[in-house]
Amino acid sequence: MKSTSPEADPACTDANVLRRARIALAAVCEPGEAGLADAIDSRGPTATVAALLDGGRQRPKIPRADGLRRRLEELDLDALIDRGRDFGARVVVPGDSQWPGRMNELRAHRPLALWCWGEADPRLMTLRSVAIVGARACTRYGEWIAREWSAQLAQDHVTVISGGAYGIDAAAHRGALAVEGVTICVLAGGVDTPYPRGNEGLFAEIVDRGLLVSEAPPGETVRRRFLTRNRLIAALASATCVVEAGHRSGSVTTASNAAELNRPVLAVPGPVTSEMSRGTHRLVHEGIAMLASDVTDVRAVLPEFERAHDAAPHDSRGDSRRHATQYESAAQFGEQPISRALQEVLDVVPTPRWSAEGMSLDDIAVRSGVSRAQSRTRLAQAEEMGLVQRRGQDRWVYVPADGAHGRA
Repeated sequence: MKSTSPEADPACTDANVLRRARIALAAVCEPGEAGLADAIDSRGPTATVAALLDGGRQRPKIPRADGLRRRLEELDLDALIDRGRDFGARVVVPGDSQWPGRMNELRAHRPLALWCWGEADPRLMTLRSVAIVGARACTRYGEWIAREWSAQLAQDHVTVISGGAYGIDAAAHRGALAVEGVTICVLAGGVDTPYPRGNEGLFAEIVDRGLLVSEAPPGETVRRRFLTRNRLIAALASATCVVEAGHRSGSVTTASNAAELNRPVLAVPGPVTSEMSRGTHRLVHEGIAMLASDVTDVRAVLPEFERAHDAAPHDSRGDSRRHATQYESAAQFGEQPISRALQEVLDVVPTPRWSAEGMSLDDIAVRSGVSRAQSRTRLAQAEEMGLVQRRGQDRWVYVPADGAHGRA
């Protein structure tokens, strides 16, 4: 970008150019860049771009102004916008109808733009939402809670928000998807380079039935953005529920971010002997989180829940009815449920969207933690069920048969 570009004209009033200038600044800054949001508020986006490129006396009071100037000079804004458009992503900025207004509560550390991939409206879908977060190295107990509660909340038209990581995050997304609910995944890198790669199949399902969101531009790698990403999860959600977490963890940070925004925070208790429950117990002990002993505790803190719940179909047993787990009610093929053992392998198999040639048997074994021989046996079972297809020499893709439910 040059100082003669329309996006660097301080006098410009064209709405599209102002929008492009904001996207340019969002593409070159770090998450929550100190001083940048305030500079845009006081000067406007084009004047901020101009001042940064000038580098003279009018340079805004931003600690990393020199670094931003160099990035702006190297930025090909048209190529960046085209890259997102080519794979179906869109950019949402303040003032757009889809901009989640609650992001503005982050004040000086709010994002300047959000790249979104998927059909869901990020503003409407977060009006009644809950962030389900927790440890990557979760226990079976934590995984079950995350999937079960997310499925129940999604059936009540609550959007489930998480970060797409292994463990609790992935279980929360899958719980919502299993009942055809809406889930939003907030990524630390670009929406076209989601991390971790082992969850590619999950990300593809989220694109089809939910939304991938990031403040990082397309093509951007993760780097060290996880903690700054967590503030977006806390800001997007109506409430945050931590299922499992170590004493010091990113999930505890997300809970603290939510508490600072005066959003309800809940924590699920676990065995006092479990390392993965130390964080949740700490949150309750320090008064940051309320105890969540049942999904009804989460429902109780969500806005206008009763009206949404009354509008949803339910049977004569009322609100106390317990829905079956995703393995019993959603991950079905005909009358045959997908076993947990089979699910472990299916969870890492990519869809054709992410890998047309498929994943090798060796990689599937490594990523799933299942032996090579067992992985081969389970893939053969999945092939008979119409859930996977062989591509080439021992390579596999996830392609469920018509009428089968998506992967849990």
